[in-house]
Amino acid sequence: MFALWIECFKMGLRELWRHKLRSFLTMMGMIMGVSVVIICISVVQGVKDSLIGDIRKAGRNMILVINQENKKGKNAAAGLHTSSLTRSDSDAIAAECDAVSTTSPTHGDKVQFVSDTANAVVDINGVGHTYTTIRNWGVSDGRDFEPFDIVAARRVCLIGQTALRELFGDRSPLNQTVRVGRVSLKVVGILDPKGFNPLGLDEDNVILVPLPILLRDIMGQKEPAVILCSAVSDGDVERAVGQIVDLLRQRHKIAEGDGDDFKVTTLKEKEEQARTISNQMTLLMFFLALVSLAVGGVGIMNIMLVAVTERTREIGIRMAIGASTKAINRQFLVEAGVISSAGGGVGIFIGVVGAAAIANSIGVKPMMSIWIVLLAFLFSAGVGVLFGLLPARRAAALNPIEALRHD
Repeated sequence: MFALWIECFKMGLRELWRHKLRSFLTMMGMIMGVSVVIICISVVQGVKDSLIGDIRKAGRNMILVINQENKKGKNAAAGLHTSSLTRSDSDAIAAECDAVSTTSPTHGDKVQFVSDTANAVVDINGVGHTYTTIRNWGVSDGRDFEPFDIVAARRVCLIGQTALRELFGDRSPLNQTVRVGRVSLKVVGILDPKGFNPLGLDEDNVILVPLPILLRDIMGQKEPAVILCSAVSDGDVERAVGQIVDLLRQRHKIAEGDGDDFKVTTLKEKEEQARTISNQMTLLMFFLALVSLAVGGVGIMNIMLVAVTERTREIGIRMAIGASTKAINRQFLVEAGVISSAGGGVGIFIGVVGAAAIANSIGVKPMMSIWIVLLAFLFSAGVGVLFGLLPARRAAALNPIEALRHD
């Protein structure tokens, strides 16, 4: 039995080789379908992993508590620059929420900095001494903020890589001075490169200063607009959010039924959004590839029907010398499978090379999976066999006498 299948396979290869151009054109649908499946899924999954990696780089189990106008109007008339959050809120969260490991009040703006040789518009963030820990942000040269820098409101700062190039060029900024308005700040540390965030903003174009300096001396405000928190672990993020909401509602004396004057958001939510969008895109691309495979299957069926007509006399001779209808049926099914499998094999090669090239061109790593490749190949072979059923049955149903008379 196995020998019969091998012989059918050899005959299928001979037919492919005898009509090379026709066979290649027939396989194009399979080639395109399989390659599109591999390229789309690999690249989209690579983009998803890259996006989630960028989100996770923003901070370790990070939770953002953001000032927000109370829906009942509590802060509506308090003025544009008034925040409902306070530095004591940050201290209370760190002390009373056991699911939170550390906190840092922060406030930001975009201002013009001046060095001895240049000036540039740079993001300025007023932060606590734990800010870089929460953000997973190291210091490549110099030192990080110390607790006393914040408590004593020392006029020191940490500088990002882009701000460094804009203000100092190739010179070392350590122990140099930058000015914003009438405030002079001594550079004590250089931040590690962070790159662009998922929104396309350059996080290296920043200068970090002690929060009291920013609020009191630069912006003339009393309290920060944001409190960054870090949960104890990834699994404690939701519990930490619940504790923070309960504590702040109690501290801000918000009555039951009234809206919060703050908003709590997490990076986990952004990760889920990224996963949902990428999975939807993957599904869409997969269905588009299935359409291409279906078109390829129709092409195989069309060519196999032509082949049945061309080989009617051959079929009649085989039946006359004892070939059964099952043998004829098997022969044409195997030939359809050979065409689709060959197309699938070429499609896999093009898909793997294409996925790597496209992913590299957009700066992501393709998520190539053996299961994606195997599924695409099996689906292409299955489509070929499925669409080869009708031609195979038509060939097996031929009357031997009429087949022998066929011209």
